[in-house]
Amino acid sequence: MQPTFHIASPSSSSQLHSLTEIFAKTFSAYWERVDYVLDGYIPHSNYDWNASRVGLIDGEVATHFGVWDFGMRIGSAVARVAGIGAVATLKTHRGHGLMAKTAGACVEGLGDAGYDMTLLFGIPNFYHRFGYVVTFTENQFLLSTRDLPAPSQDVVIEPFTGDVKVLAQVYNRENEGITGTYVRPTYGSNRRPGTDRIYTIPSGYVVVARDADTLEVVDCAGDPAEVVAAIRKLASAEVTPRIRFTFLPRRSRVGEYLQTVSHTFQAEHKPTGGPMIKIVNLHSLFEKLSGEMSRRLKASPLSGYDGSLVLEGDGETVVLEIAGGTVHKVRPGSSDAVDASGTVSAGAGLARLVLGDTEPARICRQEGITTTGDAVHLVPILFPDQEPSTILWDRF
Repeated sequence: MQPTFHIASPSSSSQLHSLTEIFAKTFSAYWERVDYVLDGYIPHSNYDWNASRVGLIDGEVATHFGVWDFGMRIGSAVARVAGIGAVATLKTHRGHGLMAKTAGACVEGLGDAGYDMTLLFGIPNFYHRFGYVVTFTENQFLLSTRDLPAPSQDVVIEPFTGDVKVLAQVYNRENEGITGTYVRPTYGSNRRPGTDRIYTIPSGYVVVARDADTLEVVDCAGDPAEVVAAIRKLASAEVTPRIRFTFLPRRSRVGEYLQTVSHTFQAEHKPTGGPMIKIVNLHSLFEKLSGEMSRRLKASPLSGYDGSLVLEGDGETVVLEIAGGTVHKVRPGSSDAVDASGTVSAGAGLARLVLGDTEPARICRQEGITTTGDAVHLVPILFPDQEPSTILWDRF
């Protein structure tokens, strides 16, 4: 008899063990993965039990497509983003298209679940079939410990073993308005206590991990000069000649400061896989973005603009009604709106414009996005390059 395959939301009361098992068996270092899941990756986190999906074969969890509920900053706005992680299929059930069915069912339901966008860091040649597009590069600042100037005075560093949620306020102040960062708390504990060490400094904190001869900075917040002085002190004490700031947003305070010291900047881009983004509810997204869109218009030469802009996404269209440089209304629309002052025909690529992962003209060329009427002048204003990045600590 052919086994039955059924897709459902996982049960928080009975399937945590099954989710832990499928995750640990799919990825390397079984017992480390078990600890990782149970120490705050799924329980006591933003894991969304209702929106996530599992594929069941005769009651056994065969596939898992996990969703983490995060608020992601886009300028001054915050979009509700479904972060996708722990994508796994038991080895005995691979090669039968079960994950494609599980993923498709999950992604299809994200809009109704209240999400605006969905973001993942994926394998090549898979997620594009669900409407995801490749977005921002994954960046690293590489520094030589000996090249960093000695600070004028010593910085006090204290090990931190308390509740990491206490640090959320510092982080949120540091990253307010930085596109791609999340509103914390995201995770309630240090999920890698064996490698990631947290230290407080007078103005904030740093999170570091040693990787061979390199001190990796996983997260940081505080006065930029003080942060770098603390990292230099830790690297010197551990005799690590190299320092790596991983996925630090270039437009954060520390990111801006690092661009004034001796460093190498590496940006990794993949034509498929890696960071990928998709809009799942265009209308709700732009309702949340209307204030940020208005702010950008007010700061531009078109500060008093009046008109309507049609935005065509992937299967959904909205119209922005603008008066006096303010987006007054976001309404469902169609591409043939007769009263439109301009149209952006973008498809799935509209998600990249929203994030601003590079210059808007480049995104339009790469994604085949076309503009008509006033949209030619509005797109560079409404969708500027934001150099977005998500901090390593918050990855799902």
